[in-house]
Amino acid sequence: MFLLIPIIIAWVIIESSPAFALVMQDTSEDRHRARSGMNVSQGFGELEAIEFVGLNETAKEDLIGVIVSRESDLSFTRRLTYYYYENFRRNPSTPKQVIQTLSKVQKDLEEELLYFNPDKASDDSVALLKYLDQNGFHNATVTWKFEYNLSTYQNTLTFYIDEGPRAQIDTVVYRGLYKVPDSVLKEINDVRDIERGDPYSEAGFEKELRAIVAVLQNNGYYRAYFEPPVVSISDDGRHDTLLAKIEPGSRVRIRQIVFTEDLNGYPSVNESMRRRQLEFREGDWYSKLKLNQTRASLISLGCFEIVAIDTITVVFLDSTDMSDADSAVAIEVFTRNAKVYDVGTNLLVFQTAVDNYLNVGVGATAQYKNTFGGAQVTSITAQYILQDISRAFQSQTLESEALLSFVLAWPNMARVGGIRLGLQTNTYYSYRLLTYPFRLASFGLGGRLPVNLYSYTVFNGFDLNLSLERQVPENFDQALGTALNDAKTVQDTATVLSTFNQFSVLDAYLKNPNSMWFTGIYPGFNFRGEHRDNPVNPRRGYFLNFSVEGGFGAGEFVRFQFFNAAVTTLDSRLILATKVKLGHIQLLNFKPGSAIDTNTYVPLERQFFAGGAASIRSYPSRLLHDPHSGVVDLENNSQENIYSNVVGSGTLIELGIELRYTFARPRGWNALWASIVEKSGITFFIDAGNAFNRLTVDLYGTMRFEDVYKGSVLAAGLGYRFDTPVGPIRIDYATSVYDPLRTEGQWIFRGRTNIMGGSNWQISIGLGHAF
Repeated sequence: MFLLIPIIIAWVIIESSPAFALVMQDTSEDRHRARSGMNVSQGFGELEAIEFVGLNETAKEDLIGVIVSRESDLSFTRRLTYYYYENFRRNPSTPKQVIQTLSKVQKDLEEELLYFNPDKASDDSVALLKYLDQNGFHNATVTWKFEYNLSTYQNTLTFYIDEGPRAQIDTVVYRGLYKVPDSVLKEINDVRDIERGDPYSEAGFEKELRAIVAVLQNNGYYRAYFEPPVVSISDDGRHDTLLAKIEPGSRVRIRQIVFTEDLNGYPSVNESMRRRQLEFREGDWYSKLKLNQTRASLISLGCFEIVAIDTITVVFLDSTDMSDADSAVAIEVFTRNAKVYDVGTNLLVFQTAVDNYLNVGVGATAQYKNTFGGAQVTSITAQYILQDISRAFQSQTLESEALLSFVLAWPNMARVGGIRLGLQTNTYYSYRLLTYPFRLASFGLGGRLPVNLYSYTVFNGFDLNLSLERQVPENFDQALGTALNDAKTVQDTATVLSTFNQFSVLDAYLKNPNSMWFTGIYPGFNFRGEHRDNPVNPRRGYFLNFSVEGGFGAGEFVRFQFFNAAVTTLDSRLILATKVKLGHIQLLNFKPGSAIDTNTYVPLERQFFAGGAASIRSYPSRLLHDPHSGVVDLENNSQENIYSNVVGSGTLIELGIELRYTFARPRGWNALWASIVEKSGITFFIDAGNAFNRLTVDLYGTMRFEDVYKGSVLAAGLGYRFDTPVGPIRIDYATSVYDPLRTEGQWIFRGRTNIMGGSNWQISIGLGHAF
């Protein structure tokens, strides 16, 4: 501890000590250099800061990438050793070995020091003028100055910029498109963004030219290109005329498709499977976009280490034996096969779809690709998983699951009307500890038919699902007996029987010799719309999911769920995200008031729960229920933990809004610590909602409209985020601003005691954003 004191003192001194001062000089070169003023005084020194003064329309971040001068990025180690070296060497009694060691550390870290170079500063001023000129500031001037800044105690290189007026586009002329058909011209007009009166930008002009050429290359003109554009500047530098010549070349169709396969020592992928990945066919106009889409589809099969698609030289003759090379091309689809088998063990850290629960565990997998020659994938997996680990930080017992599964996936078994159809089957056995001593054993067969729709539609994919399951509760009689023994009154006994009704129904179903072996058949469908720029850490876009599932067997119901998450960029470092999650289970064989004939059974994983790291974050996982239609009324609440873990609700409403701020990379810090800060961020969030219509005989169907606003919790909190390749690790700390389950102090500032106490706040941990 005492060793840290001199280090901290040294750090404070280092941070406040002046460095070396110096200033600059004048040079000139061509039109730009003539307008860049430079002046320097004698000497050179370390370059500690770079500033831009006078910017109005141009961002500093854009100019940093233009110049070559860079600030020193000194590590804490160098700053600390430099301080001790300078002080110890003045002391004659300092051991020589100490001075040598500190000197060696300084020498080893010399590459961290960056020094001012007036030639570089002059070149930078020219580069800045060129950049400004390319963005319409034709009358801009740039001067620079290098000096010791008395306010920041740093040697600072300052660029003084006068942007002047920005030129506007007066005329845009494209030549060379007179032979292009009207249908293609219409597509070209759709991608054009530049209009008369827009501020001039060379990058924007070239971007539009590339977009025009891309349209041509996707409509048969595979040799299309544009010549360097010409920009005419008015005498006053305020108006620009743009002229570009585009060479479409001949329009060609695909005459032949050739498949070439390099086996690379592994089994062949049959040609019919490879052909189904094609987005083009013989007779189509050549399209660079479709070639790229085909390549992406082939790579996604996972059977190839190399995929290359390009034109090849083939001589085509027309009816007069003349070469037809100007109107037809041949396409070669080359693939090199990859390793087909893989065996391994791994540590599992993942979040569930839609619900975003964070699970951890260990697993072992054996996988074989291209099982039947059609890129089919078979795998056998054994896993042990701890589910929703944020519960461990909420004083709750974790659920565990041992899982053995066999999966057969056929990524593309057919193609109908341009839409690819896949198939994925899953056979599994699961053994779950829900809450001691209650366990649930499950066996199931499942099939999923994923269909990808067009990317520009709201829903760009849907799934057809069918699963057959057999669930067997273990120690059910013991759990029920314990709950009944804890019942103090006749009302308590009735409540226990009502709560355990769904498992009583399942238990009776399993004991009935006339029941089918599977306890449930569950057909359903799911529509999904993925429009985020990055599913792991999005900055803009939205995700939609709507599912409907029916249940037949021990329980009969229809389950609906809707989920929408939208993300908007407010600033380069500030993002706004919103969530809407709604769900309802309609029981088909529910008889209110009858504890004997009523069937409230719904499989546990299909019930709705509220609270937790991806739900209402001011409540522990699964412990939030509407006070009117969700709370089990018992005088002895010792069994509430069992009820919360095994009896969910039939209706769910959740809303969320979150502001996400990411820190900028600090200057002058050690690279490691600067990287940590750069990957970090904070959030402010608001969650609202609850779970209603508890799946018990007494509570299901008792939800009222007023419960939506009277029974919903309003939570708010702060969070920390650290970005990783698999998504941000997040820690959230939240409290209930309004909590209808409290008997006193429902509003945080109206009678609630110990507002800042730990009992009033909830911590949760997750991987990936909450929504």
